[in-house]
Amino acid sequence: MPRQRYQRGTLATSVPGNSTRPERKLPRGTFWGQWYQYVRKADGSEGRRREKIITKDLAAKYGIAKDYDGPLTKTDAQRVLEALIAEDTGAFVPPDREATFEQLAREYIALHETSWGPHMALVAKSIIQRHLVGKLGCRPVADLTEIELQQFVNGYVKERASNSLLKKILAHLRGIMKYARKKRLIDENPAEDIRAKSRKRVCERTLTVDECRRMLSVLMGRDRLILRVLIQLGLRPEEVFALRRDDVGEDSLRVDEAIVFGSVAPVKTDASSASVYMPPDLAFELRSWIECSPGESGDWLFTHSRGRGPGGPLNSNNYRKRVLQPAAIRAGVGVTDSGEKDPDGQPVLETDVTFQALRRTCATLFGDRAKDPKTTQAQLPHADPSITLKHYQKSVPQSVKAAAVMLEAELTGDRPGSRETKRGGLQ
Repeated sequence: MPRQRYQRGTLATSVPGNSTRPERKLPRGTFWGQWYQYVRKADGSEGRRREKIITKDLAAKYGIAKDYDGPLTKTDAQRVLEALIAEDTGAFVPPDREATFEQLAREYIALHETSWGPHMALVAKSIIQRHLVGKLGCRPVADLTEIELQQFVNGYVKERASNSLLKKILAHLRGIMKYARKKRLIDENPAEDIRAKSRKRVCERTLTVDECRRMLSVLMGRDRLILRVLIQLGLRPEEVFALRRDDVGEDSLRVDEAIVFGSVAPVKTDASSASVYMPPDLAFELRSWIECSPGESGDWLFTHSRGRGPGGPLNSNNYRKRVLQPAAIRAGVGVTDSGEKDPDGQPVLETDVTFQALRRTCATLFGDRAKDPKTTQAQLPHADPSITLKHYQKSVPQSVKAAAVMLEAELTGDRPGSRETKRGGLQ
């Protein structure tokens, strides 16, 4: 019988020439693979040379390189070659102890992406690529130790990363290393016992009615409308900037999309997909904004102005830095001295106003007037498993309308519903 032998084969970017054919260069992402099938011949010798052109399509048949676009990499081509050898010879192919963290991370994403859902998949892939692959990607997983991984996570703690980010980093780091152990690339999971606690102070900041008025007073047009939606309806920024013109109804706002890392995705949870009641004055201003600004019914409600035609959706980070926080500083809301100086020698001011602070503000101010937590829950479609919003009544309760109109009257200084009788554009 022929002996069972381990082999990795030969991989090249061109087909070698011989007496009957010249050397042939292969296109980028295509490889020539060669291995031996060990069979005993009549003369007592062993071996039969086998070869195969390895392409991206062939890799896909083995479930390899399906998680990225573009040409097949040499690392993945080697994995395909090893699969061909194992299939052809039945020989045992030992685990690739040189497999990198990036390679395992791609396989981990491919295995879990379908169960994550669109919104979570975008977030998870961004965190894995930026924070894990970006810093550990080139390292062989077999070389990563518990001490090294703990020091890696400690670096984020020292940088005052949020508790939410730390949890996601730890969860995916443990998952990738657990997958490496399952593939027998490592004997133990070095990330299993890693711990981290954020040093970033949890902010519970909410704005008072007076602070809200002051911020509204320094903005106008589109930006004032966006701030009103954030304060009065408590939407997340990714939901606000995903609103379309036809989402604005007579007295309700449809929330069924989100902008996540520049891509359109479903809202964060099923409970977040809802029609939110708009009090009269806000509904009037939004409809007036649509009438005064060009666009089709399915276009974005709030857009950036770049070139001709309908613009794209606003970027939440840019809006926070360029509009929201400068407005808070001009209004004197939550302002502190950063201790730094600008090029003119003037102190650089900071503010604690964020999108999260505005969402908490809505929950606090609305809740104080509604008195009933379930009423606030109906107006703010929180993803709280203790209250199943999908079974909540479809009609808007009178208590929701009353609380929303009362808050609007205090913010604008008008009598409740007074703007319903007004005509004309935005004031």
